Amino acid sequence: MAALRKPNPEGTEVIPAWTRVQLADAAFATLVRLVRESCGVAMSDFKKTMLETRLRRRLQATGLESFEAYVALLQKPEGWREEGQNFVDAVVTNETSFFRERAHFDHFTPAEVERLLKNGDGRGLHVWSAAASSGQEAYTMAMVLDSLSEGATRFDWSVLATDISVKVLRMAREAVYRSEDVAPVPPALLDRYVLRSRDEASGTVRIAPELRQRVHFGQLNLMHAEYKPKRTMDVIFCRNVLIYFEPAVQEQVVSKLARHVRPGGLLILGHSDSLRTKTLPLRLVGNNIYERLGDR
Repeated sequence: MAALRKPNPEGTEVIPAWTRVQLADAAFATLVRLVRESCGVAMSDFKKTMLETRLRRRLQATGLESFEAYVALLQKPEGWREEGQNFVDAVVTNETSFFRERAHFDHFTPAEVERLLKNGDGRGLHVWSAAASSGQEAYTMAMVLDSLSEGATRFDWSVLATDISVKVLRMAREAVYRSEDVAPVPPALLDRYVLRSRDEASGTVRIAPELRQRVHFGQLNLMHAEYKPKRTMDVIFCRNVLIYFEPAVQEQVVSKLARHVRPGGLLILGHSDSLRTKTLPLRLVGNNIYERLGDR
């Protein structure tokens, strides 16, 4: 809730201090470093206004009256423990949609699913959405898998969805979206997997429970030295997030992800991403879809 502007005893309006402060260059430089160290995201000078706008809300929430005071808070161990996650949630960009980059989901034809099952454990497919944001990517893949598996009767399936932001993971778990958000969902899947609210005026929908129960969520920072999913994955999505990282970090992230794809499985990057190294055991099969090479 925005702070109320109250008149002072003389009757003039008192504007809250957090709305008036400016982000000085020195504080911006420190914040850019903290963003890079905590999230891996590289920020140019052009992002100063964006960062100032997003973090001004954190000044309001913390009651601090300057960005310098906020920087000082983040640089203290106890301050980071208290505010670090809120800082990360504020600065990361979360942009996603249902059936975004449709060609990636069209790749999962019955023949391709059969290949993945044959080269895997033969019992099911396990997919990881490694930068899941508010869940649209994970639920899109859930629709595709449930449809192809005929309600998990032909083969078992599961989706793991992770993100650095606790805020968007809460939204993803809730699985409630605006009616216009599901416009890209094909009609047959929309009728089957998207529930309209009983309150039509709310303009919201919710993903069906048979999908929600097979999509599992967890927080993961791609900057961590190791990723620890409980199993090797048949398919990993990590789309349109590498572009925010510096080249060296991009290579590190892809290398770590590749270790969690089983041979014959797929690593799917976004159309705006690029794979800069040729030393990884990955073979391009189309549309930024890579097959993991190795013993089968």
